[in-house]
Amino acid sequence: MSPPALIEVVDDDEDVRRMMVMVLESHGFKVRAHDGGASYLKSPKASAPRVMLLDVRMPQMSGIELQIRLREAGDDIPVIFMSGESLPHETQAAQRSDAIAFLSKPFHTMELLKAIEAGLEKQTQVSNKPT
Repeated sequence: MSPPALIEVVDDDEDVRRMMVMVLESHGFKVRAHDGGASYLKSPKASAPRVMLLDVRMPQMSGIELQIRLREAGDDIPVIFMSGESLPHETQAAQRSDAIAFLSKPFHTMELLKAIEAGLEKQTQVSNKPT
């Protein structure tokens, strides 16, 4: 039996992190919450299938900046961007990235679960690709 998928939640809003952990754990996911990009980068990389829920607008390091750093480091974790309010250039950059989805807060749980499923499927396809 494979381990449950790990969802990495990166958001500077504590209430959002708490709510995401509660919702995702109730759907059988393992969840790690981080208050920003630096916190995520300090955490150990998990070996379980994983997807990142990433806030676009955060202090110190934006979600866009974190995704760029991850790709530069060779980390292809599927990303789902979330935003409560973003400037037009931030929204456009997130939508141009290789993200699975761009969700505007507040969003419906089913919309989130569908995006996570797409991210896990993408990761499985990448993992099974012959080298």
